[in-house]
Amino acid sequence: MKQKQSGDHYVYGNHAVEELLKDDSKVNKIEKIYVDEKKHRQFGALLNLARSKKIAVQYVPAVKLDKLFKNKNHQGIGASVMPVTYHSLEEVLSKGTVNLILFLDRITDVRNFGSIARSAYAMGADALLVPAKDSASINADAVKTSAGALLKIPVCRESNMLNALNILKEKGFHIVACHEKTARLIQEVDFNHPTVIILGSEHNGILKEYLKVCDAEAKIPMSKNFDSLNVSVSAGILLYEILRQRTKNQISL
Repeated sequence: MKQKQSGDHYVYGNHAVEELLKDDSKVNKIEKIYVDEKKHRQFGALLNLARSKKIAVQYVPAVKLDKLFKNKNHQGIGASVMPVTYHSLEEVLSKGTVNLILFLDRITDVRNFGSIARSAYAMGADALLVPAKDSASINADAVKTSAGALLKIPVCRESNMLNALNILKEKGFHIVACHEKTARLIQEVDFNHPTVIILGSEHNGILKEYLKVCDAEAKIPMSKNFDSLNVSVSAGILLYEILRQRTKNQISL
């Protein structure tokens, strides 16, 4: 069952709007495009694409864009979109082959959330799994940081994350927690099978109850004795290692 996402329903920034327009499966979510009346010429190709897809375009003063997008760096263009929907885990698993899910434990920073979604979508992850509470929302900041990926990759929101983990484990998923307080390195883990990756917040880490059901724990190797990487950077490195292993062994993501 899908649930509507509360909050603002805007996408802003040239790249995020362009990615949404080019995705035929998501373009129907765009309600209207707003463009700075003094900068519209620089978006000519983008606006022509919008009109070709029967999407309304409105020229507005820069001050209106500032108000709509809360003085964020909108670059002179943005769009109102239909509310983003969350998916249930059951729904995602029922849609066919699922080989990689990112389990985000209490990641509340919207930019980290957006960056992780961008890397996850680019590297072929099938879904993000987040808690119903203590998680970043899918708002305009998150969507912009994700370059539109949050409007493409399914985001599952579950009230009982431990139960979700156990369901995935029963279905044959290998559960791997990524954190710095372990000795095993990510390249020593075999990712050539359906996998759930657990990433925790930079401040709180990963809950112990989740670690107890893991099949493996691993960390990213670093040449310096440094505390930790930003969680979105860690996600990108980890996703690349998974892609590297699976490409080498010709296993589809």
